[in-house]
Amino acid sequence: MAPRRLSRLAALLRHHRPGQFAWRLYRTAQRHLRRRLPERLVFQVGRSQAGWKPGAQAAFQAIATRRLQLWPQRNAHAADISDGQFRFLNQSRDLRIHASGDEPDIDWNPEAPRLWRFHLQCQEYLTDLADQRGADAAYSIVRSWLAQPRHQSPTRDPDAWHPFCISRRLPVWLSLAAAHDPPVEIAGLFWRCVGDQVLWLRRNCEWDLGGNHLLENLSALYLAESYLDLGTAAVGPSVQPRLLAELDEQILPSGEHYERAPTYHALMMVCVLQCAEAARFAQSNVLDRLRIVISQMLQFAQWIRQPDGHFPLLADSARGETPDLDKLFAWAENFWEPDARGNPTVDYWATQTDRGDRLLFDVGPLGCDHLPAHAHADLLQITATLGGRDAIVDTGNYEYEPGQLRQRCRSTSAHNVLQLGSREQCDIWSSFRMGRRGKPLWQRHGTTNGYSWCAAAHDGFDCPTGRVIVSSGSAWTVIDWFHGYPGEVTATSRLHWHPDWRLALGRDPSHVSAFHPDAPESIYRIESLGESAELSIDESLYCPDFGRQINNQMIVNVKRCDSNGWLGFHLPLQAEQASPVPQVRLEGGRLNVTSGDGGEISVFVEEGRWLG
Repeated sequence: MAPRRLSRLAALLRHHRPGQFAWRLYRTAQRHLRRRLPERLVFQVGRSQAGWKPGAQAAFQAIATRRLQLWPQRNAHAADISDGQFRFLNQSRDLRIHASGDEPDIDWNPEAPRLWRFHLQCQEYLTDLADQRGADAAYSIVRSWLAQPRHQSPTRDPDAWHPFCISRRLPVWLSLAAAHDPPVEIAGLFWRCVGDQVLWLRRNCEWDLGGNHLLENLSALYLAESYLDLGTAAVGPSVQPRLLAELDEQILPSGEHYERAPTYHALMMVCVLQCAEAARFAQSNVLDRLRIVISQMLQFAQWIRQPDGHFPLLADSARGETPDLDKLFAWAENFWEPDARGNPTVDYWATQTDRGDRLLFDVGPLGCDHLPAHAHADLLQITATLGGRDAIVDTGNYEYEPGQLRQRCRSTSAHNVLQLGSREQCDIWSSFRMGRRGKPLWQRHGTTNGYSWCAAAHDGFDCPTGRVIVSSGSAWTVIDWFHGYPGEVTATSRLHWHPDWRLALGRDPSHVSAFHPDAPESIYRIESLGESAELSIDESLYCPDFGRQINNQMIVNVKRCDSNGWLGFHLPLQAEQASPVPQVRLEGGRLNVTSGDGGEISVFVEEGRWLG
């Protein structure tokens, strides 16, 4: 076996939990067995029955109303679905099938990436379609789905009956049914299918995967358990204890979801909010615990939100997939618990001015160790807004299909971090895999001589590698360093800029000017720090959404170093105004930063001990 394959196998065994392997083996064996058994022995559809509990239909409208238009970007083209035009992930397809003498039907199994097909099967566009074109338009989609022969059994269409798709589709169907009763001719079939899906989901929760998928599974089951009379589909233990256990694990003390991607944090907020509405309807005492979780998640989301109103595109985040934050926060505020306490600064540090200049410094781990699917090689990543506008940005993510663009968006060079040679902070492979990975070593922050600062280090290059950020209120200084690398190496630090910004090299290669077309008179001058360090401007890609790639520019700072080295950037925050440039020295394992007014601060790079 090749060394890389051995390394990746070792990483899987080291970081993944035994239960994940056990469940994966069980599911694999189960799938093979199901393919060989007659359908009637695997699962018999039509034997389950569901219906509203007393008062549940009116109560569920609280969820239906909140969900409506929660994804305005994603569902902007919902009305076109009536004409067979489906658009997901910025890719459009005409799915009309014209049969002789019949009304056009829908091709439910198109040639498309799997995530695109998942969006088709999740049907989260239905409530917006009903709002824009009426309930008949939405139920025509449901009618087509129910009539599709491949949807008559879980063994015939793994997408339609995938636990994740069921988990996303059930709240949509219930939202539609809460606002508009199903047409008489399909009502019986509709509710039997709801019962079947609940029963199949109960038997096939994604215990092997965990994370956001499992939380979607459990929250959908909790909605069904709370609002529906399920008959035989309700046989079995309550899902509530496992839901609470997953929330305890997946929501960190900071309030952040443990996969550390802001978009997924927001999506999990939707799950927990739906569960809170269900607990309130059921008059369950679990509501108090859910209120605390929601309040902690809200605190984190409010803290990490940028002055431009968006989340930073950390890890596998995407603008169109992120719920409307104003609507999401308004929903969460209904469950606010004043005594809930989170600490967003556990893994992040930020500095901000009243002008809308905000720098976010990610000093936490890459992601969840046993579930790194949505993590990128972004240890010590920074993003920033200037004047309230997105300026220094994460590259984002283009797709989940394995390939060059997926690999590129997850790579070290796609982030605003230090890279040594061509090495990666972690071994990323396939679409969602990660082998060897760097980890944070330490982080410190505070105020010294009137300057706020944060320093952190990681071991992603097999030697202490770190970043120090100093903010004076009028300028940011970013210093990258490494200590004890085995031999000479080229150190490269990058700053990726939002496509709206324009960059230009100065007369000398130590300066780059940046300006925004909406404020061409405001020119920011970025200066390199360190002897022999030279700035250049390269082309890059910005992928704020699935299926979108936009050309942008990045500033590249390159320096040839021996086993110890440093380089940095200095960015004045007031356009056209100079700011004292600090002096930096790295010697004897100690990084010294002397500010323009003579104040000195030092950090011992091996241990993170900071001196004023």
